[in-house]
Amino acid sequence: MMIKNILTAAVVAASIPATAQQSINSENTGQVLLFPFYNVENGATTFMHVSNNTGDAKTVKVRFMESVRSAVVLEFNAYLAPYDVMPLAVSATDGGLAGVLTTDPSCTVPELGTPNGDYPGSQAPAGDLTLRTQPFVPYQYESDKTDAGGRALIGHAEVIEMGVVDDSIDVSDCAAVSKLWTSGDWATDPSVNVSAPTGGLSANSYMVVPDLAYSLSLNVTAIDGWAKAGTNYHYGAGTLKPELSQGVSTATVFDGSDYVTLDYSKQENGSVLATGAVLATARIHNEVQVEDAIAAQTDWVITFPSKKYSTSGGVASAPFTKAFDGSKETNVACEPVNLVRHDREGNSSTGTGTFVPDELGIEGDLCDSVNVMSFNSKSALVSNDFVPVGFPYQSGAAGVSMGQSLPADDNGLVVKGLPAIGFSATRIVNADKSYGYSSAHKT
Repeated sequence: MMIKNILTAAVVAASIPATAQQSINSENTGQVLLFPFYNVENGATTFMHVSNNTGDAKTVKVRFMESVRSAVVLEFNAYLAPYDVMPLAVSATDGGLAGVLTTDPSCTVPELGTPNGDYPGSQAPAGDLTLRTQPFVPYQYESDKTDAGGRALIGHAEVIEMGVVDDSIDVSDCAAVSKLWTSGDWATDPSVNVSAPTGGLSANSYMVVPDLAYSLSLNVTAIDGWAKAGTNYHYGAGTLKPELSQGVSTATVFDGSDYVTLDYSKQENGSVLATGAVLATARIHNEVQVEDAIAAQTDWVITFPSKKYSTSGGVASAPFTKAFDGSKETNVACEPVNLVRHDREGNSSTGTGTFVPDELGIEGDLCDSVNVMSFNSKSALVSNDFVPVGFPYQSGAAGVSMGQSLPADDNGLVVKGLPAIGFSATRIVNADKSYGYSSAHKT
């Protein structure tokens, strides 16, 4: 549970009427699933399992985004039967690209493994199953000068429930589902026989590097109460909808002593601010293990899943302070943060500098939507794209503080920090084998 640093202005949130409110579900189910990280660099494959934990058929939007500014590299509709589990893998494809692979028969629209302009999918026998591969596409970011090469080799993903599918539709019959879009009811009205989202989705994720005999789990965040009551979110594939910006504009957060309701209904991008409020943190704390004796490596992943809504269009909006500029060769949408490092006895290292392999480096910037911080420049996540961070101890802990703030809500409440998700990942190397563990960030 994230504890929020909330400043109270003139009035309190008790005046807000009871409505649907976004919140982090402690039961790990929800209407929105946020995957903080995927990686296909250096032989890595990232697996994502999406589960429908209800007795209703569901339709969901599955969306993958690259690491720099969350440009969409692939999205599709998926139709999940009651209690269905849809496993997906993100892996390297021919030509050094990334793509999604699956042998699961769950219906997707478009069907995975089919033509897509210059980046066609493929299908191949896999025993009694069919392996379907769909490459990611660079269309949304290929005109950027900013770090154009390899941007989609790491990234993040989201799954948004679009609604409950009526029992009159067999979602396991993919030919019939596809026909609804081409010549059936959904060709003109996607809301037919689809009702509002009800939640109950969950996910698991893990990364595997076969050549290193190495794997570790990756934390997934579930947001419940996102959908507006009675709203149908069933959109066609390739529409870039629904987005996080289309949910309710209220949120419930824990401030350390009680639950507080925030209301951004009167503000532009109120839904994004509500999502930001439930994800915001003023400080992230986690362990670091870089012991030479066991060849330990530690990375932190800090992902800003809603950053693109506040940094596009040339002007930044709170809580983010710098806009993205694709005409620049390096990303300038950087947020200043402060790093404090401790050994296991609580002794701290202080100083000034930047995030470089320097024992005094404690200040720096996090610029991308997905940031991999590698302590002592050895990536536990086998990523080539990381922010090097000095760590003067063999083991201990660190804290990253974020001094930014969301704008005051309609009742004058201010949430401090940035909307962030992620985890720490530690790899211990033993000859040609590796062992790994991950830990959710503490706030």
